[in-house]
Amino acid sequence: MHQVLFASTRMFAALALAASAGVAFACVEGEVRGEPISAQRDVGALAQGEEASMQVIGAGWFHAAEIVKTGRSSDSTFVTIELDGEPLMQTAFSTLKNKWMQLETPYLIANVRTEGDVDTMTLWYRPDVKFNTRVVVRVDVQEAGVDNIVMRSVLSRALPHSHPDSQTGAVLALPAFK
Repeated sequence: MHQVLFASTRMFAALALAASAGVAFACVEGEVRGEPISAQRDVGALAQGEEASMQVIGAGWFHAAEIVKTGRSSDSTFVTIELDGEPLMQTAFSTLKNKWMQLETPYLIANVRTEGDVDTMTLWYRPDVKFNTRVVVRVDVQEAGVDNIVMRSVLSRALPHSHPDSQTGAVLALPAFK
């Protein structure tokens, strides 16, 4: 009887420890995300040498970006994604049109699909990439004939208890997204 009671107590303690560890782990890692947000900017035509950007201020997680380009001459249009002022990815339409340069893994998708004169660049990250202050999607056109650019991004807000890295009092005062 004593051995059965001792084994039951050990099993109960192990289950309680495992259950509390799971709750603590979720909070520490910040896996709980806020609502998904989609940002879009219709830029219109850009001449060679012009640049356009879309900026989102606040803390959260970056999921994906899509840049749709209509018209082209050489595909020398560059896309940069920055999180908190640091480049996450910088690539060109001409690079990702090369099938050998495209990525399609469970963790990252980076490719360009073409239909007629419309090129769609997709940059998708899994797991999502955390940012603390801002996300910038920048398009730099170095070719003639770009008739239209549309930038889209999918993000998640940071919840008040999700503790994005390196937040200080000044950063905590920022709105969730602006």
